[in-house]
Formats: sequence, structure tokens, C-alpha cells
Amino acid sequence: VLCQSTIITGLVVLSCAPHQEPRFILPCIVPLVFLYGQRVVGMDNKQPNLKKRAILTTLWVVFNSILYLFFGWLHQGGLIPSLLHLPLPVNSQEASPEIVIYYKTYMPPTFLIRGRSLENMACNANDERRRVSCERGISLACDNPIIIDLQGSEVDDLLEVLHERLPCHHRNEQSVLLITPAPVMISLSEKNWREYKFLSVHGHRTHVSTEDWPVFNGTFRSFFDQLELVTYHVSCTAEV
Repeated sequence: VLCQSTIITGLVVLSCAPHQEPRFILPCIVPLVFLYGQRVVGMDNKQPNLKKRAILTTLWVVFNSILYLFFGWLHQGGLIPSLLHLPLPVNSQEASPEIVIYYKTYMPPTFLIRGRSLENMACNANDERRRVSCERGISLACDNPIIIDLQGSEVDDLLEVLHERLPCHHRNEQSVLLITPAPVMISLSEKNWREYKFLSVHGHRTHVSTEDWPVFNGTFRSFFDQLELVTYHVSCTAEV
């Protein structure tokens, strides 16, 4: 009775919340296992069904193995490698990038690259070079290089940040990198931006973004080639 009450009460309370996600009901798994676990695997009688138990065990192993591979390696799999790859020189003559923009990815764990130099740990909010609009949830990591996390912002937000950090109406030698999934760049290229050009300088394979799936254009090779988190060097075009 206690387990049943726990499940019912939890579901009722969570159902009243305006924001709901499937992970919120994970705590209900424990009382459900206590109540119906033995019945599911066929151990609720004196002669357990060994065939049923073997099938369920196999399904459990296969299911969890698939989830382990997907969420442990593929889902946002290029995020940390792209971060550890910084700073990334664009060529032998150019310095390391001053600004790195993450777009349409999860929040990069910037603590992995902090502390390389104690003099780079300070963050001055009044520094115009390090200021960015935070009205739409854009986060800023003050370090060297500066990392701007645009999360899942709209294209207009990305363009606004590029205008702030890389204005093309006057000479600007600041180096900017854009890190985004390959399918996102395909959609960005359709915008026909004349101000900026994007040069692919590095890619991290086995990156899957459930928010931006690859576009299937008839070939599986092209589909799997888009499972990549790509680093682009952003520069102004000659037309501006």
C-alpha cells in the first residue's frame, strides 16, 4: 500500500507542474520494481518461467547497451573533444582564436580548459571586449579564449553576436571560431549571408544532436557524414 501510495501521489503532484519531462517520473521506478518486479520476470510462483526470464534479461542487456552507446558516446559526443582541442590556430601565421562561439550544442564544460594560466582566470564584466548580450540566455565564459554559449538560440541571435564580435564595416583582426553541428551549418548556408564566410578547419566525428538531425538526401554516406561537430573559422567576405 505504501509503494502504491508513493507512485500515485508522485504522479499527481508532478502532473500539476507546468513544466513536465519524462525524467521527472524516474523516482517511481523503485516502488514499481518492488511491487511488480518479480511478476514481470516470472518469479512470483514456485515454478519460475526460466524461458521468460532469459528473454527479459536479454532484452534488458540489449536495451541498456544501445542506450549506453547512444548517450555515452554518440549524443553530443563531439562537445568535449572540440573543447579540449582549443585553442586551435587557423594556420601557422595566425594566432589562436580570441572568441569561440558554441551554437546549437549543449553547454560546453569550460572548466576543462580553465586554469592553464592563472592570469587568464580574471573576468572583468566592464570590459567591452568581453561583453555580450544576456537577454536571451546567452552565457559567457571569461577565459582565454573567450567562450560564448548560444545554446539553441535563433539565427538572428547568432548574427547579432557576430556583429558585436566581428564587425565587418571596419578593419578587425580578431579571430572568431564557430562550433556547431554539420546539419546546422547546412541550414545557415541557406541564409545566404554576404557578410561572413565560414571555413571548416576541424571536425569531431560521432556527434549526434537530437535537436538537429542530419538531412537525408538519398545516400547513407552523406547522412553519416553529417554526424559531426565542426569548427569553422569565421571571417568577413571581400564584398563588405
